[in-house]
Amino acid sequence: PISQITRIKEKVEEQSGVPPQQQRLIFGGRQMADDKTAKDFNISAGAVLHLVLALRGGR
Repeated sequence: PISQITRIKEKVEEQSGVPPQQQRLIFGGRQMADDKTAKDFNISAGAVLHLVLALRGGR
């Protein structure tokens, strides 16, 4: 099945509790846009995605 990046982020949230708004998924050195699909980035089974947390904060 073709997975939207938003759906991948939802699955990450289910496993880790990190909300999708705080997630930045990186593949091949590129940040993946939420409106794209895994196919758009040529992601296949077993591929490694990097998760970067976009933490908001400050004083």
